[in-house]
Amino acid sequence: MTFCARTSAILYEYRPRNRNTYITVTKEGEVCVRSPIRDEQRIRELLCRKEEWIREHLARIHERTRDVHRPGETIRFRGENVPLGHFPALEKKLKKCQSLIDIEKYYHRFYRDEALLTLPSRIEHYARKMGLRPSSVRFKKMRRRWGSCDARGIVTFNTLMMQLSYEHIDYIIVHELAHLRHMNHSGEFHALVACFLPEEKRLRRELREIHPY
Repeated sequence: MTFCARTSAILYEYRPRNRNTYITVTKEGEVCVRSPIRDEQRIRELLCRKEEWIREHLARIHERTRDVHRPGETIRFRGENVPLGHFPALEKKLKKCQSLIDIEKYYHRFYRDEALLTLPSRIEHYARKMGLRPSSVRFKKMRRRWGSCDARGIVTFNTLMMQLSYEHIDYIIVHELAHLRHMNHSGEFHALVACFLPEEKRLRRELREIHPY
């Protein structure tokens, strides 16, 4: 029989068929424990051992909640929420917008222009450094992925990458160029990325939690 008991921000679920205990943190800041262990003291001990990991995840959630993007007032640019006053031309256009759809249209045009201005030189830098040349480089807005590389050697980058910090932008560039040698996510692929970005694991983990919008 399965039962749940909530204490503060902890959601405990007894799972007798589980072989292991799983602890996760939701985007709402709840700590979820799913475990075949029924003893409360043992569960508390497990949580204490994972305290640092839990605190790190809760801190990230708090930071994202605090640093909220407000369409029409700020723009997510190079890893920060920047007041539109920093971009007078864009701010002027947005003041005339009547709907969120129009606002997004101008945002996407801004990202496209910035991507075409910024990304080619960074791509060229890493292509030269890695000795890997794509047959073609393309830029377009994508909703579900930051970049892609196909079997023909065509590398495509999401113009919404301009929402990200330069550190994450560089990771996406190196990641897609590495696919020119390894069309998979094998150990050899990640090792190649790590040769040029030693923080590869951290950057990959962080990007899993960031989505284009």
